[in-house]
Amino acid sequence: MKHETAALLESRAEQSCEQWFRCYNKDQNEDLLDSMRYFIEAAEVHSSIDAGNKTRKDCAQASLLSLQIRMPDFQWLYRSETNARRALVEQSRFQEALIVAEAYNLNQPSEWALVLWNQMLKPEVMEEFVAEFVAVLPLQPSMLIDLARFYRAEVAARGDQSHFSVWLTGGGLPAEWAKYLGRSFRCLLKRTRDLKLRMQLATVATGFGDVIDACTEEMDKVADNAAPLVLRKGHGGAYLPLM
Repeated sequence: MKHETAALLESRAEQSCEQWFRCYNKDQNEDLLDSMRYFIEAAEVHSSIDAGNKTRKDCAQASLLSLQIRMPDFQWLYRSETNARRALVEQSRFQEALIVAEAYNLNQPSEWALVLWNQMLKPEVMEEFVAEFVAVLPLQPSMLIDLARFYRAEVAARGDQSHFSVWLTGGGLPAEWAKYLGRSFRCLLKRTRDLKLRMQLATVATGFGDVIDACTEEMDKVADNAAPLVLRKGHGGAYLPLM
């Protein structure tokens, strides 16, 4: 019975959303509010029967509707896969990016690599974005390796600006692009706790000899026969994984 109730609520949510889309008046939010309420109620029903994936999906849609209400000048709803991916990459705030990623099933390491790379020329934005990112999601090794490769390719192409990523900036590269890229990538290296992975990233990206030396020195302190998990006491008495 609860499955049917949840399905009915989802159907009503979709109908309200479609009604708003047909009119598409950004100043009229009644249909969006109704749709969001139905999705939340459907999520509550699904959670009561332990339907985790369906609960997450309903919550993601409700969050996207909330985003449409809060930021009506941009169409967040009914985007194609390509346009949803473009909207995700263009987000400079992690919370909005996460909502888009969840709603359009783009919450994958390969997708986040492009999002993070698009912040590389804005170190301040990058640092805040990554800080919020790691509080919710792990920095997957595959994603970090992709970013290291992007970085190496970008720096290797510095002699010919026609080879630079066309979507890094809208109007050409700033004079201190190398400084910005380096600072942003160091932010990622700093957030990478696994020493071996950090050294691998620095090696792949090139130009971070000091990071490689620091990792090598730190690993030399670890006995060869140490267990795979090596802990180091951090702030507050907590122990953090070294490798």
